[in-house]
Amino acid sequence: MKKLFILSILFSFVFLSCDNEPEPEPEVIRAYCYLYHFVPELGSVIWEVDDHELPEEQIYAAQFAGAVILETDSEEISFTVKHSGTNEILVSYLLQLEKDKYYNVIVRGSSEEPVILFQEIDLTHPASGNVKFQTLHSIAGQGPIDVYMGGSSADKRGVSNLPYLSLSTPYEVADFDARAAILVSAHSEPFSQDSVLLSSIYNEIIVSDANYLSVVAPSTFNPADTLLTFWLYELPLE
Repeated sequence: MKKLFILSILFSFVFLSCDNEPEPEPEVIRAYCYLYHFVPELGSVIWEVDDHELPEEQIYAAQFAGAVILETDSEEISFTVKHSGTNEILVSYLLQLEKDKYYNVIVRGSSEEPVILFQEIDLTHPASGNVKFQTLHSIAGQGPIDVYMGGSSADKRGVSNLPYLSLSTPYEVADFDARAAILVSAHSEPFSQDSVLLSSIYNEIIVSDANYLSVVAPSTFNPADTLLTFWLYELPLE
């Protein structure tokens, strides 16, 4: 049986072991996963990784980071998402993990038809002074979207015509543009102010030379809440 460890737990164990100066252990083969829950109507879900249930429920829009212990350098591992109230299985996928690689695993869609998005994380560094993003469109009922950073001209558009439940390819923008302003609009040619879905300015949380997953989604799991958020999650780099 494999196990997915929340990284904070794993790190605590490592620090305790160092204090006690244990005997060297054989190499452990690991793949690293970042789990996300973006299913409207569900306040929280339960993840099960290769028949091992994570000890904590995952609330909407939270990120769980952990490592899966593999028996070989490449292995097929099951990821199952359950309803936290009834323990009903919502969706289950078999995913191929490889040694020392990093993955985003995102459950999204509707509570009636949830789907899991699985993608290896691009660990390459952005150019100096840039920030790298990858954006997921998770606004139910909304057609394709565009994402602009630092302005609304065509050269400031990082994402164009991104369909619902799709993940963009990685893209880079200047750090000062990302911090200055982010606009998400319904897709239009050219840009139309009337199409803006959300805007965010003075984004000081964004760090130069970093790697982010961004999710355009409702601010809460409540379907009646029409407020949108540009959710941001820092990802690893080489």
